[in-house]
Amino acid sequence: MKKRAFILGIIFSIFTAVLDPYLVFKGLPGRFGWEYWAPAAIFLIFFILILSCITKTFQFDKSELLLIFVMVSSASILPSYGLMHFVIAEVAGLKYFATSANQWEELILSKMKPLLFVQDPNSVKWFFEGLPPGATIPYFSWFKPLGFTFLTVLTFSFLSICIMSIFRKQWIEKERLIYPLMVLPLEMVKKEEGTRVPLLFKEGFFWVGFIFVFLFFLSNWLSLVITGQVLLNLRKGLILSERFGFYFVLNPDFPILGFSYLIPRSVSLSLWLFLILATAENSLFNIMGFRLPGMNPPLAGRTAASTFQGGGAMIVLVIFLFWRARKHIGMCVRKAFTGDKNIDDSCEILPYKVSVWGAIISFILMAGILKFIGMPWIVSFIFLLFVMVTFIGLTRIVCQTGLPSAQTQCTASAYTTNLLPPNIVTDSGYMAIGYQHSWSVTMRTSVMTTTGHILKLQEESTISPRFLFVGIITAIFVSYFASAWTHIHLAYKIGALNTVGTWFGERIFGGGLTYEVANSILPNLQSPIASEVVLSRWLFMGFGALIMCILVFLHSKFLWWPIHYIGFPISDSSCLRRWWFAIFLAWLIKGLILKFGGTNVYRKSVFFFLGVVLSHITWMVVETLLNLIFKKSAFVAWF
Repeated sequence: MKKRAFILGIIFSIFTAVLDPYLVFKGLPGRFGWEYWAPAAIFLIFFILILSCITKTFQFDKSELLLIFVMVSSASILPSYGLMHFVIAEVAGLKYFATSANQWEELILSKMKPLLFVQDPNSVKWFFEGLPPGATIPYFSWFKPLGFTFLTVLTFSFLSICIMSIFRKQWIEKERLIYPLMVLPLEMVKKEEGTRVPLLFKEGFFWVGFIFVFLFFLSNWLSLVITGQVLLNLRKGLILSERFGFYFVLNPDFPILGFSYLIPRSVSLSLWLFLILATAENSLFNIMGFRLPGMNPPLAGRTAASTFQGGGAMIVLVIFLFWRARKHIGMCVRKAFTGDKNIDDSCEILPYKVSVWGAIISFILMAGILKFIGMPWIVSFIFLLFVMVTFIGLTRIVCQTGLPSAQTQCTASAYTTNLLPPNIVTDSGYMAIGYQHSWSVTMRTSVMTTTGHILKLQEESTISPRFLFVGIITAIFVSYFASAWTHIHLAYKIGALNTVGTWFGERIFGGGLTYEVANSILPNLQSPIASEVVLSRWLFMGFGALIMCILVFLHSKFLWWPIHYIGFPISDSSCLRRWWFAIFLAWLIKGLILKFGGTNVYRKSVFFFLGVVLSHITWMVVETLLNLIFKKSAFVAWF
């Protein structure tokens, strides 16, 4: 039976890898592989469960459903915003959009390894403009750059899995993290013995939440198609001072509302409160006319001060995580080096010996890859340490807060290029760091975070942990090549530039991402960072680290302290700026229900919010189908 689920997992993984790029070429936003919550996997399980209620043909046990979910979740990481959109922008876009004015050819391409980019001019031109009559798709031109990227992806994926295997027992068994993003799929697969209908589907509150959200979106969609305006727009803004940037987005996104309702109120309080404080801080800096010298890195906080303040907080968070898990990590290391038979690792996705040595070897291999493309050895190790900080920190934040998407305020590239003197990084090092944009900067999804959540599902299934590893790696493998083939095939057939003016066409194929990559390299080559810039970053990073230390101390030592520290490292991140109001509403509603209804009413109300989340995902699918069938571009379920 597991073989059947594994084969279906491969098929659905391929479909997931093709779906998002296909929708982008059709002028529609994919949205099914953007975030940590894997909506494609959740809807697929929902669809299978609906079919199983109708016919016995689609009967799957809990472990089979979870294996399919695991594989589709893993496959959702790479096809679009997780990796492939950015890879395409790097390996083809830099060459296509290079001009005599921007001098990318002379300043960047001529100084980097040829295997990193598509070299044939016709292959690049036809990708963006379409194949001429009689020409065939030059797949071979993409073999070297995409093959090298795959080596990097596979190495870092294995490193990520090893790290999560080491942390699993600490986070799940000892600290008992809730993993809010996994509550819905785990509830969906619960059934009574001998029945086909999941227990969740028998809850009236679940269907009330589901129908309410679905009807809301349906009425808005019909209104948008008929009148050109939505019936009820919940996206508002609260501007207290536009001049000084003191404004807030009032955006009660349904998935955020649902997931935030599941977390402790001290955690949700931390998220929305620190966002307000960060906004006030930035506004105060604007009033005072204060700004740090130098540029603020891309995809960061609203100011360089908040960017590195959050960066210092993230470093403290990760150090604290290692310190808290020091005994368990010591056991893992002892098992790896001595083979201590008293330490049981049979329930882990990888044996501790494989996890520890795999992490060490993968880390060194990643450093070697970075050295090969131009990064000095010392810089490559420092860069990878900052990569570990951002990925481990974000993984913990997502596992604890249930944010379907979270971005660090300070990326590994920002740490490295702003905290090290230019003579250490070197010009080739800056170019190599910029080339890592595709996987180390945006982080809308990651193998590490997805694996961390998958290991929570492992508790509820009878799947062998080692077989789970095979499922994850297989899904990543087929997803990478299926999504790469889809991008290449459709671009040559349609012409990538023909998507400009549609949903995300401008950003992906119109040069937006390409300019992001180039602009992360050129400023560092043309204007080396001055010592006062480096010193100011260190100063604010130290300030953020100090505040984080105080918050961790207060939360750890005093039971009466009401504010968790987890929200501070991302307090000025773009995702929190969009979603703080939904988190605030969840915090408020949960508090009122616990106060006036008690824990029993709260437990019942959880099903309502699970219905809200699932309804949002279902509408995303329905909305996409409606737009494809009726050739519309009406989208009312933004996320």
